[in-house]
Parts: sequence; structure tokens; C-alpha cells
Amino acid sequence: MNPLTVLIVDDDENSLRLSRSAMGQLVDPERIHCARSAAETMEVLRRERIDMAFLDIDMPDTSGFSIADYLRQEQPGVPYVFLTGYVDFAVRSYDYEPLDFLTKPIDLMRLRKTLERYEARGQRQRDHERIAVDTSEGFVLLSPEEIAYIGKEHRMVKLFRAGGEAYVVRHSLDELESVFSDFGFFRIHQSYLAPLGSIVSVRPARFGKTYEAVLGSGACLPVSRDKYQKLRSFLASRGVTFL
Repeated sequence: MNPLTVLIVDDDENSLRLSRSAMGQLVDPERIHCARSAAETMEVLRRERIDMAFLDIDMPDTSGFSIADYLRQEQPGVPYVFLTGYVDFAVRSYDYEPLDFLTKPIDLMRLRKTLERYEARGQRQRDHERIAVDTSEGFVLLSPEEIAYIGKEHRMVKLFRAGGEAYVVRHSLDELESVFSDFGFFRIHQSYLAPLGSIVSVRPARFGKTYEAVLGSGACLPVSRDKYQKLRSFLASRGVTFL
């Protein structure tokens, strides 16, 4: 039985029941969480750290796309699969780069393939695959562990290597966030991405209205007030105890 913690979001009670039944044949039923609305989804995500989400696209009070946006903010890096009974939603759904796309009712064999894809993706991350980053000096091959942080300074996005080198990157910070969130990077500020594993402390900034993160390299990066709360919640969901 797969040890994943899964969230299924679907407003249709019958579809939700069928999806949960199919999922329960491959995943521990006690690790399957269900939500039928935006409010229920937010409650589950506040309470549980999930590994994977299955999102109905067409809902009366929200959409799977909106939930995907919310999920990326609250639990960055969690892969999601879009569910729908309408095939014509597929084109737009792929703009969000889901792990997969399934039509309802869920076919058990297709679901098995989706879970295998999730495992393959996780294995690639565990193998520390390198990323080719397009810079002003050509592309640079880096593993995520080599990157100290990524920041936007004077309208230029720069990637700072742990050894002190800096590269001007030909990507927006939003684009980099969508890639590096899978490798443990968190958007601590509108202008900065930092690896969670490198954060030593987060403290009030000089004038007390914002915060700053101290990294293992000694760098101090700003943390906006709204990101501070999200960072605390995210770390708590990862098992970090706050005393």
C-alpha cells in the first residue's frame, strides 16, 4: 500500500466517493483526505501536510485552477492532478503544469500510472538532478544544493552560488519559483527565494516592521510580513516544533 498522504477535492458527492474508492485500493484509506469546497480545502491544508492533490476543475464556489494557485502558496512543491468529466478542460489545465490529468470516474489503471509518475518524479529529485539555468553567460549546470539563494536586484534576477559566484538569470522570479519550489526553495519575499534547509533563523529586521532570514552562509535576506506567517505555517506542516 502506497504511504502517500492524498487530498481529493470534488464538490460532487458521488464522484468524490468513487475517486476515494479507487484511491483506497492503492493508498492507505486513512491517509486520504477529502474536501467538497474551497473552505474545506483550506481547512485540510491548514491541518495536514499532503504529498499529492487531486483537484476537480469545475466547482460552483471555486475552480481547480484557483485551488492549485492556493496550494502552490501554502504547500509549495506539492504535485497535483486535475480531475474533470469534461475533456475540453484539458488544454487549459496543462498551462498549470499538473503532474497528470484524469477524467472522471477515475480509471484504476490510469491512477496507478499517475502514482508511478509521482514516484519517478520523487526519485529524480532524490538523485539531485542538475538544472541547466540560462544566464547572461550561457547556461550553467547546477544542482539545487549549490545555490545559496535567488534574488531580484535592480530589475535583474540573480542566482547566487554557495561559493560566492553570482549569475544574471534570463528567467523571471515567478518562473524560477515554479521550478525550485520542488527542491525546497521558499519565496520569503517578493524579491527572494531561499532554500529552507539553509535558513538558520528568522528575526525582526532593524526597525521591527518586517523580518530577515539568516542563512547558513551568513547572508541576511528580507522576509515580508505575509511571507513570515506562511513560512511558519509551512515549517510547522513539515514537522518543525515552535517553542
